[in-house]
Amino acid sequence: MGLVFVLLLPLLYGLYFLSPGLFDTDLGGNLATVLAFGVAGLLVVGLVKYPEWYVVDAVGLAVAVGVTAIMGISFGVLPAILLLTGLAVYDAWAVYRTKHMVTLADEVTSQRLPVLLVIPKHADYKFSEQKSLKEQVAKGEEREAMFIGLGDLIIPGVLAVSARVFLRDDIGLSVAGLAPSLLVALITILGSLVGFAILMRFVLKGNPQAGLPLLNGGAIAGFFLSLVLVYGTVVPPTVG
Repeated sequence: MGLVFVLLLPLLYGLYFLSPGLFDTDLGGNLATVLAFGVAGLLVVGLVKYPEWYVVDAVGLAVAVGVTAIMGISFGVLPAILLLTGLAVYDAWAVYRTKHMVTLADEVTSQRLPVLLVIPKHADYKFSEQKSLKEQVAKGEEREAMFIGLGDLIIPGVLAVSARVFLRDDIGLSVAGLAPSLLVALITILGSLVGFAILMRFVLKGNPQAGLPLLNGGAIAGFFLSLVLVYGTVVPPTVG
């Protein structure tokens, strides 16, 4: 269903581009819906039949796009900040304290589920031949790929989407024609990328790392910094 939500609008706009007069009707919406379910079904079949890293990554990215958008438009700015803070604390606890996140990642990897991104370290890597992550970590073996949970993409993005949707555009700074809320969203994403760069310094040492503390922390820092730059306040000026 996440894939259907992601595919629906691009397919609808694609049909409209092909023939505006024909598909700017209920026919276009109905056909796009059928096509979205069809393509999503084919992707799921491909995931089951050919669970290689590039298939898992493609489906995972598509799902992440849809879930980020859906959650972002569902959470106001304050609830989004609370969500990012709470999940950052939970992620650190699950990775460093109880370590059950490593067990979960190992199980997800063995089932080839599209809830993580697989980044191979060499061209001939086969995800279908991936060994147990938990055993590799315990033995200190060098892993052939890096794994990033989709939550590390989705959760920081929720705040960026929420900022774009719920912050006011009738006040605040506008740069190069970009709306104030869009500027805040972009700087929030930039803050998350700064957190990602710091995170990678730890990841490359070979040990499992909690991603959300740095990613969410960077996103929240970028959000409040951009509020000051764009609106001159740390209190989010929301619509409604």
